Amino acid sequence: MKAKDIYKIWYEKGGIWKGWIRPVPFIGIDIPKTNLEIIDYSIPKINYLNKLFSDTAIIIDDFGVDSIKEGLALAKLGFIPIPIFNGTNPNLNSKSTTNNSIIEPLLVWGALQLKNIKLEKGNPPVFLLDSNRLNRYKISRGIFDNSWDVYSQDLPTHDYLKNNNITKIIIRSNKINKDLSKILYKYQKNNIDILFTNGYEEPKKIRIKKNNRK
Repeated sequence: MKAKDIYKIWYEKGGIWKGWIRPVPFIGIDIPKTNLEIIDYSIPKINYLNKLFSDTAIIIDDFGVDSIKEGLALAKLGFIPIPIFNGTNPNLNSKSTTNNSIIEPLLVWGALQLKNIKLEKGNPPVFLLDSNRLNRYKISRGIFDNSWDVYSQDLPTHDYLKNNNITKIIIRSNKINKDLSKILYKYQKNNIDILFTNGYEEPKKIRIKKNNRK
């Protein structure tokens, strides 16, 4: 399948959340790659949830590959996976701070999995992030900085969430990254509960502190 076909599957499965699917990672799917990594194509077991909660959205902020796989596992519970990756790839044979291209084969594989999963368009979302987006350590000037941040416009507004019955957001990560923290603080101010889990423990409500840094 071509990149546009892969994107179409994710988009059509996106229900009322499809407007937040970012097309950026799909663009590179048709471009030949070198030094392809060996990828474990398996759907993990979810330890922190065992059913769909209609009032709860999830944000997975993990390595992009694992984020997609966990998103598919949650899709089997009824959550709608929404990839919001915004990282670009460097030119062929050049080096970069972030390996965004490894996400692409998972999006292809994920689309094939999604075709066989029934999802209602109004089901709650699971937004997929790549924690590698913030990798900005450059060992030389010749390395392309293709890191990226997530911004408020990359996720639904608090009004849109509430209008669609979402009053809780579970963050599944190892920590709350600074760019995401700013968005969560706004949700919190507008009476959306923020919960956190490392993927093994039951999600617990947390308090997001205001981050004054720009």
